[in-house]
Amino acid sequence: MRRVLMGGMLCVVAMGTGACAVNRADVDVDVNVSVNDGWVDLFNGEDLTGWTGGMEGAWIVEGGEIVTAKPGQGWWLRTDRMFRDFELELDFWMPEGGNSGLGLRGSSGGDPAFTGFEVQMLDTHGEAPGLRNCGAVYEAIAPSEMAINKPDSWNTYRVKLVGDTLDVWLNGVHIHDSQQLDGRGYYREPVNTLPLNTRATTGYIALQDHGHAFRFRNIRIKDLSPDPEPRGMVNLIRGEDDQAPEGWFSEDAAVWTVVDGSLIGRDGPGHLFTETEYTDFEMRTLVKVNTRGNSGIYYHAQPNPDPNNPWPAGYGYEVQVDQHDPKNYTGCIYNTAWPESGPGKDGPITRDNAWFDYRVRCEGDRVRTWINGVLFVDAELGEFSSGRFALQGHHNGNVIEFKDFRVLSLD
Repeated sequence: MRRVLMGGMLCVVAMGTGACAVNRADVDVDVNVSVNDGWVDLFNGEDLTGWTGGMEGAWIVEGGEIVTAKPGQGWWLRTDRMFRDFELELDFWMPEGGNSGLGLRGSSGGDPAFTGFEVQMLDTHGEAPGLRNCGAVYEAIAPSEMAINKPDSWNTYRVKLVGDTLDVWLNGVHIHDSQQLDGRGYYREPVNTLPLNTRATTGYIALQDHGHAFRFRNIRIKDLSPDPEPRGMVNLIRGEDDQAPEGWFSEDAAVWTVVDGSLIGRDGPGHLFTETEYTDFEMRTLVKVNTRGNSGIYYHAQPNPDPNNPWPAGYGYEVQVDQHDPKNYTGCIYNTAWPESGPGKDGPITRDNAWFDYRVRCEGDRVRTWINGVLFVDAELGEFSSGRFALQGHHNGNVIEFKDFRVLSLD
């Protein structure tokens, strides 16, 4: 059963009946409601509403299709919302010699083929399957067979991604059958290992412009995520590479810089604070720490007025990032709240040098945390009612990275 907000009214429907279905994540999600068992159009056939990226005019809508109007200038066109688990369908038309790709779970900065992963689109009709040929999980998993049509014709991808399990059909052929996102994968050369199980666990869906005239149509999705992302989230990581982030301030030793869309803290203790304060909110971000990793995300925080004490203890709550502390591990609220049941009750489900996604939702005194869609904490904490976000740096070689740190105010 699922609650649905339609026309201002709340209804309850049984999924699979075809009555009505819509994605929800505690906040009503503004999407086109589908009567076809939860499927929703990602492309409306008229304009690029819900999509972003590329140079102006590089991607256009023509005849109900998304077109690479200026091949070589579009980079990646991506959705404006992230998706973790889903079924996805789309048609693509490929010219002779064409090269493109379908990006899954990618981030807004960096190359989606490697921040998440790419299912290759390439004119390799009649060739043997390979790690870079059409249907491959690019530079990671070869398809079981070559199912791409001859060039100058339409093709159809169907993708199902749930957790670490991937299924892909190309033109009706099941070319990836329950493939695991495991230790396979590299960046450009096999010696530069980049395992799939270290990449982002949620992200954007993207279409690649690799310099060829592609066309896309009939793009639709069924969101299977345990916590679908609401619309309206704002990314707080902004600024030029190798510069301090915009909209944040720090008075401490840690050095914080933006690098290819990531916010990286290193070289000492201290905290980076948002200029904006929040009361009720939903926050989502991708996080990675190195083998010395120890960090935290504070909410309802304020800078400590005591310059001799670099820690804002007592000035907000710390949502912990630590894979090694047996008590205060990733997903817990430091020295305050811990999982009472579920997979997180016995310890962290994250590990060093691998991306994971954090979700924190605060409404009044109630706070909840999720790691990779798994609920960790659900507690009533009432001491601090509003304040800033603060990201914690640490010493002893600690490196902490954040991507797509997004916030939706619920005030």
